[in-house]
Amino acid sequence: MTPFRAAAVLVALAGLACGPAGTSGEPAAPAQPRTTAAPVPAEAPQPRAIPTIPSSPGLHRVRQVIDGDTLTVAGIGTIRLIGVDAPEKQGGFREAEPYGDQATAYLKTLADGQLVRVEYDGERTDRFNRTLAYVFLEDGTLVNEAVIRAGWAEHYRRFEYRRKDDFRRAEREARQARRGMWGR
Repeated sequence: MTPFRAAAVLVALAGLACGPAGTSGEPAAPAQPRTTAAPVPAEAPQPRAIPTIPSSPGLHRVRQVIDGDTLTVAGIGTIRLIGVDAPEKQGGFREAEPYGDQATAYLKTLADGQLVRVEYDGERTDRFNRTLAYVFLEDGTLVNEAVIRAGWAEHYRRFEYRRKDDFRRAEREARQARRGMWGR
């Protein structure tokens, strides 16, 4: 051991034997660990988490819009909008159709991230195991009908469903007003 290091050890031992300077034999307070972080106030604000569970019973959050007539909803899974036949988008499983990307974009602006209520009619799933449903926004807007009324989808003609007459009228109105794909 070098003379300098030996002297440092002796000074440290002497300090321990004598106790801290300026005390009257009382034990020293325990040493506090050194930290580089600033002390946290007792009432530190907590970060706000995005709720994953809706505040109202029966509401579910739209997680993703897949295309103009399909979306995923928390707690349910993939939903195919009953009565809506939107053109296929680019990059789907089938060949892209004109206005498919616009139909998808419209549904995204309408429903993506929104809380929705789901209503069923007849068969609960299709051959791809998607849930068949009507989807309502919190304000009561029926998403299925809104896509048709905006001109980005046709009403589905092949199957029977409760709101078929309403959807047929919405499509006729969109065609007459030349909205969406009908105005091109």
